[in-house]
Amino acid sequence: MFDIIGDIHGYSDQLLVLLRKMGYRKKGGAFCHPDRTVLFLGDYINKGPKIKATLEIVKAMADKGSAIPLMGNHEFNSIWDLFRLENESLPADQSFQWEDSLLAFDNHLNEFRYYVDWFKKLPLFYENDYFRAVHACWDPRHIALLREKLSGKPLRGELITGATEWSRALTETLNGKDLNLPENTSIQEAGFASGTRIRTKWWEDPAQMSYKDFSVDPVDLPDIPVDLSEKKDWNFYGEDEKPVFFGHYGRAGFSSIIRHNVCCLDFGMGNGGYLAAYRMDQSMKLSNDNLMYV
Repeated sequence: MFDIIGDIHGYSDQLLVLLRKMGYRKKGGAFCHPDRTVLFLGDYINKGPKIKATLEIVKAMADKGSAIPLMGNHEFNSIWDLFRLENESLPADQSFQWEDSLLAFDNHLNEFRYYVDWFKKLPLFYENDYFRAVHACWDPRHIALLREKLSGKPLRGELITGATEWSRALTETLNGKDLNLPENTSIQEAGFASGTRIRTKWWEDPAQMSYKDFSVDPVDLPDIPVDLSEKKDWNFYGEDEKPVFFGHYGRAGFSSIIRHNVCCLDFGMGNGGYLAAYRMDQSMKLSNDNLMYV
């Protein structure tokens, strides 16, 4: 039995409360449960006040076998930035997305590098007979490519900076799917990624959606049908598929059970929200009764 936990973003105090609430107790340096295992959906770093403590908890559980941590886009960003720093001689004033995390280690880069090396070994997805889990987006073609390319191996330099097909699979798995807006249309609202692209509800059939409904973020968009003429290979998550869990979208204004087989567990912990978990059983239909958050 699995307890699936969404994006933590350095809020270790809330993680401790949630683990204890679900019956996990510290034993031999790591939190364990006699019958259950935690599946973390990624994004352990950045934003929160106790990033190092969060990593220590998650890694200890992984090493003990009481948790399976997936990679999130924030972990990958730290891998990418550190790779560039070490291979391209970037300027000393280069800005990195993981600066908050580095500060949590008192700017001891080698200590932070220890965890970045661990990030490279984290799986990008999980699947068993009952459910699937991924940080941001489950596209079966991407998952198949990731299985083939990685095959249990850690991310290496040539994979981090690899070919377009690989790059797209990796990017969309960890960040979700974007779509161009119609010509002369842009996002203006503050707090969202401004420009001419939207983050999409990849689990919905775009043929039945308008741009306004298809956007993950609650922004002012035209109520006209989505044009996919440039993306004829677009996949969406069918209603007959096994349940899929993901995080990533905490600022989007939605979370929880979206459909009978689709659940977002990023309740916006990194944006003033909550830390959430779903207590999975052997049912193939999701239930609000299995949700827990702090």
